[in-house]
Amino acid sequence: MNRQPNFDIKSTFHNAVQKLVKPFLSVSLLMSAAVVGQSFSGVAANAVAQPSNQSSASLTALPDGVYLYGQSAQPDQIGKGYFVFEVSQGKVAGALYMPRSSFDCAAGQFEVDQLSLTVVNSYDRSTNPFEIALERTSNIAGANPTKPALNLEGFQRLQNVSKNDLRMLETCKTDLKQLSLN
Repeated sequence: MNRQPNFDIKSTFHNAVQKLVKPFLSVSLLMSAAVVGQSFSGVAANAVAQPSNQSSASLTALPDGVYLYGQSAQPDQIGKGYFVFEVSQGKVAGALYMPRSSFDCAAGQFEVDQLSLTVVNSYDRSTNPFEIALERTSNIAGANPTKPALNLEGFQRLQNVSKNDLRMLETCKTDLKQLSLN
């Protein structure tokens, strides 16, 4: 009698390869694959850890406040992705969107080398993990030259948060609270 093994060799092999390869994958940008009208929650990115001489405690989060980052230095550019979010004690809640399209809510927290999020699909309410790599840059001209600036890789910080950005942010904060994600 020929007995079949109790495990799936294909998935076992795939899992082993993923554990070996994942640390070496390059970062996929959050919205580079998105098309106008498409939901962001189906997009996934893998972050690569970047070595740092700085203590992780001083670099792992932005100060509390509301932030707007975009794939463009200009707001409301068609075909570009944006992320408006609020940081409160290292926790993040916000909205991922493209102008004139739907938006998805996201919640998560800063880690040493990435912003780890759970994104809620605005259409089917499914949740998906998502990471954005963090960039650390020298802040030589800033008020605190010893502390590097923390940015989201592939995004530029925009200074002016619009009323519409704040509307999406408030909607997501309420929605995420109801889902117990924030």
